[in-house]
Amino acid sequence: MRALKSKKKIAPLLRGRNMPTLTTAMKLTLLLTCLAFAPLLRAADDEKKDAAPAKEEGSVNELPRISAGDIEGVKKLVGKKAVVFGKVIGAREIEKSGISFLDLDGGKFTVVCFKDSYSKFPAAQSPAKLYKDKDIEITGEIFEYRAAKGKGDPKPEIKLTEPSQIKVIEKATDKKDGEKKDTKPEAKPGDKKEEPKRVEPKKFFK
Repeated sequence: MRALKSKKKIAPLLRGRNMPTLTTAMKLTLLLTCLAFAPLLRAADDEKKDAAPAKEEGSVNELPRISAGDIEGVKKLVGKKAVVFGKVIGAREIEKSGISFLDLDGGKFTVVCFKDSYSKFPAAQSPAKLYKDKDIEITGEIFEYRAAKGKGDPKPEIKLTEPSQIKVIEKATDKKDGEKKDTKPEAKPGDKKEEPKRVEPKKFFK
């Protein structure tokens, strides 16, 4: 009987009938606590926004950069994305297959571009015409091409699909910027040289 009476007294408390003031006070306390911590949370968010953004994985600045002439170094990067630079010493286009090839320094590294990507380049021209004899840098994943029936050694290549992958490198001029050039006109074959004027000694020695 005592247990039954105890349950009857506790039940209303569990249902919250006799605790309206306490519940309201708890809500008010929670609200004030949130308002007190709000400036701190905003400050933390501002610090995150002001922080320098992290570099994207695989960005050009983070990629290894290597000369096409360093063929052993290039082979070590097979399967990885890299920037390879060098002079185009050979450019050819095979019309039947619709493929352009750019052979860089040493002729052991090749850039390959298929015809379905030509439309993305200026005037829809093939890279073989656009980059012949140019100094370029190419960005992409290096892979090894193995000739049919195992002829020859595997050759490292990069597949060119977008103009953004390739860049023409301008050579530095011999003279530095700001250096004055010789402005004297060049002598022409018909120009006569001026003879020095003769001085009469009688005018100076009397």
